[in-house]
Amino acid sequence: MNSRNTPLVSVITVTYNSALYVRDTIESVLAQTYTDIEYIICDDCSTDRTWDIIREYNDPRIKAARNEQNLREYVNRNKAIGMATGEYLIFIDGDDVIFPHGIGFFVSMMESFPAAGMAIQKNYINNLLFPALLEPAETVRNHFYGEKDLLTSSFASNFFRTSALKRWNLKTEFISGDEEIRLRIAANYPVLFVAGWVTWPRETPGQASMKVAGGLGLAEAFKFSHDIFTDTPGLSPELLKDIDLMFKKRLAGQAIQLIKKGQLSRAKNFLRRAGLKLKDVPAYYRHEPAFTDPLVDYTPSAPLKRGFLNKI
Repeated sequence: MNSRNTPLVSVITVTYNSALYVRDTIESVLAQTYTDIEYIICDDCSTDRTWDIIREYNDPRIKAARNEQNLREYVNRNKAIGMATGEYLIFIDGDDVIFPHGIGFFVSMMESFPAAGMAIQKNYINNLLFPALLEPAETVRNHFYGEKDLLTSSFASNFFRTSALKRWNLKTEFISGDEEIRLRIAANYPVLFVAGWVTWPRETPGQASMKVAGGLGLAEAFKFSHDIFTDTPGLSPELLKDIDLMFKKRLAGQAIQLIKKGQLSRAKNFLRRAGLKLKDVPAYYRHEPAFTDPLVDYTPSAPLKRGFLNKI
């Protein structure tokens, strides 16, 4: 039972020219079997019929707002976060869908693990029995050393504790601001990984995830990871030093690929943006990691169990 005077869950839909899909999105949220929600819709000054479609719905749980000018994605998301009053928060964007049992599933998972800063739904992994709560050092190690990066996901796959999200909000200077906030929360809170899928994130042209491939995404991750770890005292200095060297190894590898293609000038510019020098590339590229993914210690016959069969 929710003893609060406000809904337990804030569902946020951000839209921009989403007329082709937004009706499916809204109706999937309103069809939830778990009803203790507020539904915040922030339209970023769409130029198509998106806002007209939003206004067709008069459900009392809906709080709809339209920006007078286009604020861009993460500024719009932060505006919606500021409107949220729920203990939990999920983004179901204007081209996504959530299945009827989705909110109820996420709430039941988070209520069972009150230390978690967020839950992330994942597909089957044969040496990890969901749900599983990983401590910050474990999640960070998996993110940088694992073959299967558990943090990689869509926003619609993340169920946030609102206080953790509001502690920092989304950084607007990065194209991959969703990756930044997931890593920041994971470095400061335990993360709960649960069996998916209860949401369906639609892939459409022009999404931010399509814009950070190769050098741009790597350079951004190098920058925001350094900023995050500078502000995170709970991780060991040895781990953070090795992660820095692992990043430089990957950056060196990117530069080497450019050089092999005869693009020396581009490689130098890439390294300059990352704060590295061409003469240091061979040493960084030879670096061998000092840490491993914590999941390597588990097998299908003896999987990691921290959920309903072996609760922490």
